[in-house]
Amino acid sequence: MTAPLSEQILEALQRRQPPAALVQEVAVLLRPRPAPDQLDAALWELSQRRSVLTVDHPAPDIHLEGTDLRIVARIPDGENEAAAAEAADELWNSWLRAFFSTHRCQ
Repeated sequence: MTAPLSEQILEALQRRQPPAALVQEVAVLLRPRPAPDQLDAALWELSQRRSVLTVDHPAPDIHLEGTDLRIVARIPDGENEAAAAEAADELWNSWLRAFFSTHRCQ
């Protein structure tokens, strides 16, 4: 039996260090792969339960406009959002460095 989507998301984030990922990365890890509206609904539910923090970022390049660059980070049990915000920032900064180190506009 497959765990509920919200629990699969939490498990996927727990296996990462830091416990954060781009929403698109989370979607790839889930089985069966959810429809975008199902994933958004599960993320909203988790956010309402204060289990995750979702942070949206603007596209750092015109070639990424329209790309979902949201990062979802797990809020550790019994803690406030500060640890999740730090994990999301750490992942975003790492992703941004990697993107700019390899991307060349033509």
